[in-house]
Amino acid sequence: MLVFVWVQSVIGSKFTHASGRQPLTTEPTTSAEYFARGLKSAQLGQPDAAARDFEEAAWLDPDNATIQFNLGTAYLSMGLFEQAVINLDRSLDLNPDSSDAFGNRAVARTALGQDELAAEDIKRAIELGAPPDGIHAVIEYVKQWRKPPE
Repeated sequence: MLVFVWVQSVIGSKFTHASGRQPLTTEPTTSAEYFARGLKSAQLGQPDAAARDFEEAAWLDPDNATIQFNLGTAYLSMGLFEQAVINLDRSLDLNPDSSDAFGNRAVARTALGQDELAAEDIKRAIELGAPPDGIHAVIEYVKQWRKPPE
């Protein structure tokens, strides 16, 4: 029986057979692969890595509401609120019935001090099924966070 041993290369995420033959790449090539890797990064608490992969996925599949939503959410997690709003806007253009996208855009707009726009998003998110207590608690937290220290 022939046993193959695989070793991870130090460069990127390429793998090479122990004999040095035929590198096997694990780099994503499709939108779905970039998206899946982005989700893994997000689950590991690495929104910057997630955003990079979601950007690649969005480049390959710009009309995918789920990708745009996750990209906006990654930017929201990174505190890049303007960019979060841009991607969440795009997500809502593609899927106007996403309570999660309205809720996340409300959070980003609140962080930016756009309270009137955030209130519209909160109302729409709740109409679409977002739990009112949950969204209001998050919004209040963000309002407290953005206040300058006294």
